[in-house]
Order: sequence, then structure tokens, then C-alpha cells
Amino acid sequence: MKGRARAIHRSLTQYKMFIHLTDPRLQKVLDDVGPGNTWQNVQLNRRETDNSTFNSLKLRLINDLCRFLSARFGNLETGILKATSTLFDLSNRPEDTAELATFGNAELMEFMEHFQSILAECGDFTSGEAAKREWLDLKVLVQSHYRHIEPQVLWQRLLTGAIGREDQFKQMKVIVEITQVLPMSSSCCERGFSSMKRIKSDWRSCLSNEMLSFLLHISVHGPPAQQFNAEKAVTKWWSSGCRTRRPQFQD
Repeated sequence: MKGRARAIHRSLTQYKMFIHLTDPRLQKVLDDVGPGNTWQNVQLNRRETDNSTFNSLKLRLINDLCRFLSARFGNLETGILKATSTLFDLSNRPEDTAELATFGNAELMEFMEHFQSILAECGDFTSGEAAKREWLDLKVLVQSHYRHIEPQVLWQRLLTGAIGREDQFKQMKVIVEITQVLPMSSSCCERGFSSMKRIKSDWRSCLSNEMLSFLLHISVHGPPAQQFNAEKAVTKWWSSGCRTRRPQFQD
């Protein structure tokens, strides 16, 4: 999944490099140039393959997006989305006690396996076995006393401690919290656009697509400058190059 995301990010970066906002000044330049390659007696560096390159990047971007979406949401009848909807939409819970005992057990295991890395870092989540026991108690409690409450209200009450004893559903609260966290904005995408605008400025317009992608990755996902350990980078700089480095030259 991460590989597909990187491929999409790389394609988007290359695609945006061929897209320019058409303002009146740019439109005037395009009108002055016309079908030729000269503007105010200046020969423009415009290749005949630019259009084909643009179309190729556009097609690759669309294909990458389609593959990514198909891989993630291609089958809504299986996978983590189905498991989550089964677990936390209790409108489909069985009325029979024997069926209720096994309801959602497989989905709970799939959910915990999918979010294993997150649960491992959470101090409040200690055991998958304890979560399964709490899940059984929670189903019985909901069936007995909260069967007519809307799911969203039910989980809000659980998280605020209004359902059960204080430590009765400690593991399940962590699992419910994961399902209730939804992105509230597209700020992460906007930060990426701002980073690209800051990095690929007029003074650095000759950056290659690959280098721009590397710099964007560092800017968006890299550690803060205060936490960055530059020892490896300096060591590589010191040991590479055709000539010996002279950091004290002309000091």
C-alpha cells in the first residue's frame, strides 16, 4: 500500500509540473508566441515531445489512482471496512443469545490485526484476549440495556464512562477510539502543496522530478530540524566526491 501511495505521489508531482494557472499575463505571452517558439526575439526552450510527455504523465496518474482505489476499496464485502461496519453498527446484531455470543468475533480479530502497530503503541491496550472478553460483556450489556440507542450515542457514552464500570471496557474503549477518529480537513494535502510551492520556486525551476519528489518527502514527512541527526549525511558528503573535501579552505 505504501508503494502505491509513493507512486501516486510521484505521479502527482510530475503532473503538477506541467500545469500552470492561466492568468492574463501568461495568456498574453501564449498569444504572442502562438504556434512558434519565439517570444520578443527570445528562442524558447520548448520541445516537440512536451505534449506527448504531458499526456503520458496524465494517463499514468489516472492509472495509479485507479489501481490504488481498487486495491483499497475494490471489495467492500471483505476487509477492514466490512469488519468495522459489522462491529460498530449494532443494528444487525442477532437476537438469539447463542448467535450473539459469536457475533463479531472474527471481525474483532481482523480489526486488531489490521491496527496491530497502533494498538502496540497504546499503553491502555494490553491484551487481545482481554479485548475479546470485554467484547462479549459489551454485547450482552448493550443487548440488555442499550439496544435502542443509536450507535454513535452508544459509543460516545462508552468513551465518557457512562456505560459499565470505570475499568470494565478498558480495551474496547481503545478500539472504539480508533473507529471514531476521522479526518476533519484536508490540511495535510494543503501542506504538501505549500511545500512544493516553497521548494520549486523561480530560483529552483530546474529541479528534476526525482529530486523534487525527494525534497517534498523530506519536507512533509521528515523530522524537525531540531531532531535531525545529520551525521550520516555529513559522512556521506565527506566520503563522496571526486576530490578531497576541504571544509577549512580559506578559513
